[in-house]
Amino acid sequence: MIPFLVAFFVFVVDRITKMVAFKYLKGKVVVVIPGFFNLILAQNRGAAFSIFSSTSGWGRFIMLIGFPAVVVVFITYLLLTKKEYPLYLKIALALILGGALGNLYDRIVYGTVVDFLDFYIGKYHWPTFNVADIAVFLGTVMLILNVSREKDTAA
Repeated sequence: MIPFLVAFFVFVVDRITKMVAFKYLKGKVVVVIPGFFNLILAQNRGAAFSIFSSTSGWGRFIMLIGFPAVVVVFITYLLLTKKEYPLYLKIALALILGGALGNLYDRIVYGTVVDFLDFYIGKYHWPTFNVADIAVFLGTVMLILNVSREKDTAA
């Protein structure tokens, strides 16, 4: 139950922050930390780092909607059936699930993902991202740490 609450929380926070960004950041740049962090509305038609943004047709559909939908179904299956997984691992999967649902929702409903967190140093910008992206990243890091911890334990 806890993992699904985490996934739901991530999804809701992602939706709220995207709605606020869409409403208040149109045509604006809000400087939060000069020279380092802005809030800016960006709409990403692709996936991470805008890959597949210029692709069209079935390839785009499969990569931006089909693949994430399969991931959502697979993670949901794991969370429902793998009772032996430790809570740490379930939380990692839940973060990925919530983030995947957040961005998948945007792609299905709007055809684009709303991004608004813009980090940079001078002229070097990290691609703009959102709460769903943060959750997927954190969940992935947790999975990697779990795998490396298991390898250390096995050795």
